[in-house]
Amino acid sequence: MTGIIDWHTHRYPEELAADPNRWAAEHDEHHWAELVTNGPQGWAGRGKMLADMQAAGVAKCVLQGWYWTRQETCHWHNQQHLEWAREDPEHFIPMAIVQPRAGEEAFEQLIWAVDQGCRGIGEIMPTVQGFDMRTDPTWLKICEYAQERHLPITLHVTEPVGHDYPGRVDTPLMDYVWLAQTFPQLPIVLAHWGGGLPFFLLHRQLRKNFKNIYFDTAASPLLYDAKVWQTVMALVGPERILFGSDYPLRIYPRYDKEASFTRLVEEVKAEVSNREELAQIVTGNAKRLLAL
Repeated sequence: MTGIIDWHTHRYPEELAADPNRWAAEHDEHHWAELVTNGPQGWAGRGKMLADMQAAGVAKCVLQGWYWTRQETCHWHNQQHLEWAREDPEHFIPMAIVQPRAGEEAFEQLIWAVDQGCRGIGEIMPTVQGFDMRTDPTWLKICEYAQERHLPITLHVTEPVGHDYPGRVDTPLMDYVWLAQTFPQLPIVLAHWGGGLPFFLLHRQLRKNFKNIYFDTAASPLLYDAKVWQTVMALVGPERILFGSDYPLRIYPRYDKEASFTRLVEEVKAEVSNREELAQIVTGNAKRLLAL
């Protein structure tokens, strides 16, 4: 097994970590502040993130954007991602974030980000960003563009049954089903184990329409027992699971006071004993989606 690829990480400039509430107020990104100031959020600059990767055997991190509500913030974050990827091209793979409600400006800036080196789109959350996946013309144009270029789109999914927390916003699972059916060649990654959607792939009518759906494992220990690995593998197979941590979120808050990759790497190795299946989950599937 070669080095691990973490499909779902975030990275922010130091100015955000220094005073999240002030930064969010100045940039009108209040939902982000509600989440990062009321939960087990961790922070990491370049040095710490690279050190944590090395300690856990993580070779590359996919940098997912946040589902910002303003296109100006999206474009700014894309610029940051591209700069970090140029600084450490062997370690960071940039994704582009977009706000479809900004219309043609958003689409043009997305094309720019992809042309500059972004390898996909995400993390998107329509119910926070305020657009309808089925009817928003810019979003549909984005999906067509991504499908033509085989660019993966990562979408946040909130589990429909679970604990409440500040900033929680539901995501209608049927919209994701519709998206997969409407764009059958579009690689779609549903974050956080797809909010439980793998179970519904047992439905005969759904299973045949989900060949383009993948599930990442971001924030898994905050949501599910470790048995989730074998359970979802039995439902969808290891070839559709992408290892993701949600770093720098502290996903083991009882044990880790700072962000870390190590415990989740240890968990997946303990729960997935078959080496070929483990290699698919932590490396192979991401390499295939990103054409690495």
